[in-house]
Amino acid sequence: MPLSPEAIIFLLLVLGVVAVTWLHHARVGAGRLPARRPLPPIETLRSALGRGAETGRATHVSPGASVLGAADGSRATTAELLAGLLVAERVAGEAALNGAPILVSSGDAVAHLALRGSVRQAYQVAGQAQDYEAGRVQLLAHNDELAYAAGVATLYERQPLEASALVGGFNQEFLLIGEEGAQRDLPQMAGTTSSAALPLMLLTTPATLIGEEIYAAEAYVGPPGPAQARLLTQDLLRTVVILLLIAGFVYGLVQQALDLPPLPLPL
Repeated sequence: MPLSPEAIIFLLLVLGVVAVTWLHHARVGAGRLPARRPLPPIETLRSALGRGAETGRATHVSPGASVLGAADGSRATTAELLAGLLVAERVAGEAALNGAPILVSSGDAVAHLALRGSVRQAYQVAGQAQDYEAGRVQLLAHNDELAYAAGVATLYERQPLEASALVGGFNQEFLLIGEEGAQRDLPQMAGTTSSAALPLMLLTTPATLIGEEIYAAEAYVGPPGPAQARLLTQDLLRTVVILLLIAGFVYGLVQQALDLPPLPLPL
């Protein structure tokens, strides 16, 4: 059975993305990394990990209370959670190499299981599997943002922390977390794409990742490797989409003036 034109185009797009990803992996492996703009919040996190290795105080990491595959179909929630999970894995790897303790929390049972696996794997890859403690990965609540925020505030009160990194899905409950950390002079690094949480983050901590910066954070935390290759691929794909949108907009402006055929609409 012959393939439809739509299937052929889709297959070519997939092959193109695979080829670009492979090329970027080869580029990163050869050490040919482009200059990246600095992200000051990441430096806050790195400094905390360095101090934690000396003081013995843990760095708290959390992807928030977002849910993987939310029932409301929110793609942003899932994407933010995945970004937070990747950041937590990178932080765990750096902590294992530096000998700095970490404390990982979440507000969703599925995210909790994913965190336990990714943090354990990060310690194994770093060659420090004996330092992994399952009790350091905690589930504070499930499907309840306020209960999760109260749990994080309780951690701030009971645990001697060096810093806290909160990257993922957050809403207005962040005010409870951020204010508690600000009152205790706890260095916090936060990031989300939620317009409801970003103003609260900016009010309570100067180290804030805004919008799409959370998807690039994992490439800044760890050493050069696959994360940098993924970031380069994402940047290229985003540039291509932006250029296509601009081209389509310009074509729409001149279509009637030049009597050009309309663009085909996807079914």
